[in-house]
Amino acid sequence: MKFFLKTFKENQSVTLEEEISPTDLDIDVGIMHFPSDILVRAEAWKGEDGLSVAVHVEAEREFTCSSCLEEFNNLFEKDFSLHYDIKGLDSVEIDSDVRDEIIIEHPIRILCRKDCRGLCPSCGANLNEDSCDCKEV
Repeated sequence: MKFFLKTFKENQSVTLEEEISPTDLDIDVGIMHFPSDILVRAEAWKGEDGLSVAVHVEAEREFTCSSCLEEFNNLFEKDFSLHYDIKGLDSVEIDSDVRDEIIIEHPIRILCRKDCRGLCPSCGANLNEDSCDCKEV
């Protein structure tokens, strides 16, 4: 997503909205999966030497629970602000900063629900769905 500085009129903001492919952001890697495009809405204000951008990101994420290994989806939403020094620039590209903000918000330990019981360490049964006759270790 690119803001061209010549398009700004005095005391007016510029708003852009795009659906960006996770592949284009190089973000659908490892344990981070997005089954569809990422919606990015950005409103920017130009000052004398700077550009301020308010960004809203929305996307569906696919996860595998760290405890029971079940797959599930959830909605990712984040609002954040970006600021750029624009001296000598004709445009400002924000994609790499949007990517960084998404990565920063990715959880380290992912649970399908707060009370996930996980897998039995002996037989491997999903304790959210089944009980097992194994003795507790």
